[in-house]
Amino acid sequence: MRRYVALLSAFVALVATTLPLLGRGAQSAASSVVVGKVDGSFQPKKGKIFVLVIGNDARAGNPDRALADAIHLVGINTTTMKGGILNFPRDSWVTIPGSGSARINEALIRGGPALVADTVRSLTGIRPDLWVMVGFEDFQDIIKDLGPVTMDIERPIQDPYGSGANLKAGRQPLGATKALAFVRTRKVFSGGDVTRTTNHGRFLIALLRKLRGDVDAKPASLLKWLAATREHARLNVSSDELYRLGVLASQVKPGDIGNVTVPVRLGMVGSASVVFIQNAAPIYKRFRTTATL
Repeated sequence: MRRYVALLSAFVALVATTLPLLGRGAQSAASSVVVGKVDGSFQPKKGKIFVLVIGNDARAGNPDRALADAIHLVGINTTTMKGGILNFPRDSWVTIPGSGSARINEALIRGGPALVADTVRSLTGIRPDLWVMVGFEDFQDIIKDLGPVTMDIERPIQDPYGSGANLKAGRQPLGATKALAFVRTRKVFSGGDVTRTTNHGRFLIALLRKLRGDVDAKPASLLKWLAATREHARLNVSSDELYRLGVLASQVKPGDIGNVTVPVRLGMVGSASVVFIQNAAPIYKRFRTTATL
């Protein structure tokens, strides 16, 4: 492991000097993915880091204000190198700070990623260190750049009138179109959006597995991942911070990442169908304390 880390660290200077030359740069108006700091500079607090991952419902572009189709809090314990992904169904009925009660996905359109972060912090007691947001096109562009992501599909998925998914069961690579269809599918599952939200976490773990595989085979491939991020991102994370995050992620084993969706029950608010988060306090406490699930 020491030799592996040393090999990665050997080209940090190269990353720092060449990364700004890759992609469109930090202030591009045409940027696709949005990545940003939530609060202050990136410094893991007490050996933990939390990243808020948001997928918005924009079919084109990546506006700051849209509905959030995917909301996930990813934690890594930098001491144990274990972590977790805490998933929030988009219809969770919550209190949005300064904005009353509503579905959690409305926090994005009401106040952008910062308000989503404040909402998650209010719910869990965890302050996200960073946030990342992506839209439909951006998601596909990332997969096109990095290559197919291998997933274990537990059962055949056919959703011609929803996501358009037509996937066989079993382990298989998902290119851009199939990957988007997989993460969008909900109508054909008995658990609906709750199952879809859990599948988002599974996809993130599969993406981590791909990163590790790429870097294990060729450490310099980390540059490809960083370049893809720069190509499709509007960033206020420095090249050095992005590099350190990439190195950190490449050392985490997928099997050491828990994937937990907050427990919910179905309900109604007026004529609106929503879900109410139930008995999540112990989950929040464990995640807040250990950054693992």
